[in-house]
Amino acid sequence: MKKLLLLITFSFLVLVNFAAPKNLPRDYYLIQIFHCSNTTQLTTIDAYLKSTLLPYLHQNGISKVGVFAPIDNDTAVDKRLFVWIPLKSINEVEVLDQKIEKLNPMGQDAVIHLENADSSLPYNRIEKILTKAFKFQPQYATKTSLTKSSSRIYEFRSYESATEDMHLRKVHMFNEGGEVTLFAKLNFNAIFYSKVIAGSRMPNLIYMTSFNNMDDRNEHWKAFSADPLWKKISAAPEYLKTVNRNETILMSARDYADF
Repeated sequence: MKKLLLLITFSFLVLVNFAAPKNLPRDYYLIQIFHCSNTTQLTTIDAYLKSTLLPYLHQNGISKVGVFAPIDNDTAVDKRLFVWIPLKSINEVEVLDQKIEKLNPMGQDAVIHLENADSSLPYNRIEKILTKAFKFQPQYATKTSLTKSSSRIYEFRSYESATEDMHLRKVHMFNEGGEVTLFAKLNFNAIFYSKVIAGSRMPNLIYMTSFNNMDDRNEHWKAFSADPLWKKISAAPEYLKTVNRNETILMSARDYADF
């Protein structure tokens, strides 16, 4: 029995070690959330993102940008658009900020001027979150087994912890604990995993998976919950009660963006 347990443990460690990327630089992700109160504002921001912001980011070396909207936006009081900007280094945040800062606020540059002709606000506010990729998936996924379609579901998850210790334990659960590896094994088509380094909710981690449709999503989570590895790590004492707020947002992608 002891030999069997040792073999299982050794096999798991080999799997985790094999799955861990070696010497790859870790991405940073800038997440901008436009908060709106009506569909007119959403339409305005969609037009701005499509014709102005995304082309501007592309011209400045950011080839892939995602734009996502919660599938319940129509009925929500706070209607949101999520702009996900992957960066190769944290220095790119400074470079982008310097370029924006040099624009003349008294001029007519469309990147910073999107006020409506009737002086109504184009959005209520912008929320910005800066995150750093997990070491077990240091760069965002550039390939997927899924096709871009109106039925594709993107699942955005945010896990807040009460203390830094609890947060680091939860991050450890994803990396060394094997959760990232399990997502890969079950074909969750994860786009990114990251820890928040600046934002209004901290300590926190954010990740995004994707599915063909809602039924596909539900089947994947059913398989995840039944997997022996998940049952093991979810019951491990070191990982218990490490999250005090879990926000799950199901979203669709805007067709003018890159995901």
